[in-house]
Amino acid sequence: MIAVIVNATDPHRQAEALRAALGLTLRGARVEVVVDGVLASPLARRAAETLVSFGHRVGPDDVAAVIRRADAVEVWT
Repeated sequence: MIAVIVNATDPHRQAEALRAALGLTLRGARVEVVVDGVLASPLARRAAETLVSFGHRVGPDDVAAVIRRADAVEVWT
């Protein structure tokens, strides 16, 4: 599993992080996206909804716990 930690508040940066997570899934990866706070753009929300519809976890979580169970970690700031 690849953990994608989104610690960005800029709407464009959030959307870019979530689109990157979607791209990882196209290569067959399982992802968990940790986002604390509100997704600030329709594009970010749509990407998150798509990830959830594919069975991936998106939302607030214990960052340390997610990192411990991950094989790799991406952090977006």
